Amino acid sequence: MLAATAMRGHPPFEGPLEATFHINVAIPKSFTRQQRLLIREEKLWPTSKPDLDNIVKLLCDAMNGVVYGDDKQIVDLYVCKKYAQHGSTTVMVSIKGTDNGHDRPESSGSLDVEG
Repeated sequence: MLAATAMRGHPPFEGPLEATFHINVAIPKSFTRQQRLLIREEKLWPTSKPDLDNIVKLLCDAMNGVVYGDDKQIVDLYVCKKYAQHGSTTVMVSIKGTDNGHDRPESSGSLDVEG
């Protein structure tokens, strides 16, 4: 539903695609001050379930026929799972090589879906 809204009536992308997934896991209330400090210092990462690959598979399958014809079109993929104050997931998809500003080390975004 969010993907369809983000597409604003545009047809699914065609051709090779780039995708960026930012998965923010809410910091557990039970975490100590020391654990929170380690998160700020980027020394503590969410290694608990759900598995990163399972999240990506679910999201890619959910966007089939809405954002793109099929997730096999994704040829460039960047995924990051980290702690944040609030849990959220951001997905950006664009046609490969359009350099539309994906927030990642090397490249590109024309669809931004948060949920």
